[in-house]
Amino acid sequence: RASTTEVASITLKRQAFESWRTGYSSAFAIILFVAVFGLANIYVKALNKVKQR
Repeated sequence: RASTTEVASITLKRQAFESWRTGYSSAFAIILFVAVFGLANIYVKALNKVKQR
C-alpha cells in the first residue's frame, strides 16, 4: 500500500519487486515517464520564451 507521502518511484519499485506486479509497474512506469517528459517539455518551452525576451 502506498501512503500519501510516498514518492511515485518508490511505489513503482515496491509494486515491481515486492508485490511482483510487473504488468502494473510497467504501465505505471510508462505513465510516469510520459508525465515527466511532458512537464520537462513545458518547462523548456517556457525557458525558451523567457530567453527570447
